[in-house]
Amino acid sequence: MGKEINLEYVPTITADIANYDGLGKRKVVLWDFAGQIKFTNMWDTLLKGTKIVILVTNSTYENVQRTKKLYNKTLKSRASDMEIIGIANKQDLDNRLSPKFIQKMLNIPTYGMIAIDKDYRVVIHEILKKLIDKINDEEGFLSKQDKLAGPDTEQKM
Repeated sequence: MGKEINLEYVPTITADIANYDGLGKRKVVLWDFAGQIKFTNMWDTLLKGTKIVILVTNSTYENVQRTKKLYNKTLKSRASDMEIIGIANKQDLDNRLSPKFIQKMLNIPTYGMIAIDKDYRVVIHEILKKLIDKINDEEGFLSKQDKLAGPDTEQKM
């Protein structure tokens, strides 16, 4: 059995592999690049086969502008091959931009977050789960639970 995805926020550059139980044992590899430009030359290799990208930005205008440049340089050309969402972090700051405004700047679905608030982490976890469900559905990749339920059983979300 795979381990549960840790909802604890750890601000570092890292990789972790986890399995989602109940989602067909889909393997999930989480790469945290911490937004550092010096690692973008590795992205071509690391993003091969990637189905979901979560682009986290601090919600200040300056940071979103840097994130937009990074997105345009490394992800925009791949957008048709993967799901890309934005996370507008630090929504507790006075000088924050709204997730809706950031979504317009980046042109990707964007959700607000305060990483140090565990309630937001649960929301992001649910967004990730829905994206995995969407990809599983598109690829015909069913969980054991779905196979046992049969085609006539309606799933509740």
